[in-house]
Amino acid sequence: MMDIELKWCPGGVVPVPLIDGLHLHHHLSGFLATRYYQPRWIRDNMEPVTGGSLRQIVYDIKTVLEALAYNKIEYTEATYDHIQKILEAQLGDANPHTYNTRHTRMRDFYDYLRKEGVKVRAQFPARTVRIRYGNQDDNFLSHTDSKRGRTYEEDDGHKRTTLKEDYKDRVISIDRYGKLYIALKEIDPVYAVIAQTMMQTFLRVSDICEMPLHKNKYNRYLPVWPEFERLGKNTLKYKCLTKRLKQITIDIYPATLQAIYEDYIQPHYQERKELFESSYMKRRNATLEFGNIRDQGRRRCPEDILWLTATGAPVKPYMIEEAFRDTGLVIDPHMLRHSGATHSLWNYCQLHGIEPDVRMAAMFHEVLKDQLGHADLETTRKYIRTIMKMKGSKTMPFCLPAKKEAIDKRLPARVSQAINQQMNNFFRVRAEDAEEIELV
Repeated sequence: MMDIELKWCPGGVVPVPLIDGLHLHHHLSGFLATRYYQPRWIRDNMEPVTGGSLRQIVYDIKTVLEALAYNKIEYTEATYDHIQKILEAQLGDANPHTYNTRHTRMRDFYDYLRKEGVKVRAQFPARTVRIRYGNQDDNFLSHTDSKRGRTYEEDDGHKRTTLKEDYKDRVISIDRYGKLYIALKEIDPVYAVIAQTMMQTFLRVSDICEMPLHKNKYNRYLPVWPEFERLGKNTLKYKCLTKRLKQITIDIYPATLQAIYEDYIQPHYQERKELFESSYMKRRNATLEFGNIRDQGRRRCPEDILWLTATGAPVKPYMIEEAFRDTGLVIDPHMLRHSGATHSLWNYCQLHGIEPDVRMAAMFHEVLKDQLGHADLETTRKYIRTIMKMKGSKTMPFCLPAKKEAIDKRLPARVSQAINQQMNNFFRVRAEDAEEIELV
């Protein structure tokens, strides 16, 4: 057996892998440092990664190396067949994209070993140069463009995939979401409430960690639920940074604020805040920073901290990801973004008697773009196609009042009631915003 333990130095991005907590794993350590700082030393076209992606890379490689050791196979002596069988066993019925991602990461590790002069037996399949032609529907000058093809390398060891046209495999039912909520609550209520907030706001995992209790550099003041309820408003406008440091303003609805307050702030926050100040912030390695945006420094939890664990530690993206893994439900945090948006758009269609059609993308784009923080019309089309493929599925009980009785019986009242109320609030406001948009 070989257990690989990962340690992060204060302020560090690249983890230190230790074998059985004692000895440095030299090859894995060298690979991680090279993958982050000098990726093109491994392969000329290898793209740089952020600190968050590096964390996912090391976890994927760690699971394979530990599995090889469990089967008494030295990783330098492992054949490609050994690695392939382990990937198949670990990932089971996972979609091809997940398999291909882990396959690529293992190839990168073995490419590094060869570049270092380490003798290894694993011979990965070839990489073939191909040209892909993208969708030109939104390019009005495409008839004059002679460079529509994009050159890329195809890994012959990958499973076949088609160009991603929808998010069908990234959407979970409200029923499955309820199971996730319960499992996360058993780990720590803060993760369950964060999951609900992500489902209802579509925020990414890094964005949710930057949410403050009351204020940060983008929001002068945010009321908690009792104060917001007295104000009698329909939504709270919340400003935040999202992917590629783009600033957006999204709506947070009453049921979300109520859940944050009643399920987390009221029963847990004060005790955790005291531990944060008296214990966590006095640690030598205490930091509010997390992740990394290359050439842009690091992101950070707010000074006016909101999300705290039972030990008083600030919740960071990797902690949320670990909590999701610990549920054993094979659901990752980003699936909540796709699920929330898909459920919301389907409810919008039902409440307005609209049959979803990709030709209505311009209208739906106005409904989704601000909350999702995306400008690409094709992304909206993907959500429409997701609905069109899943609307008749018995495994997709969308959160409609008329279709919720069976779900309500299986979910805690707080979960189902909050989701239902939030969805209704969402569409009441969005309907007003979209009234002047014509169907095309």
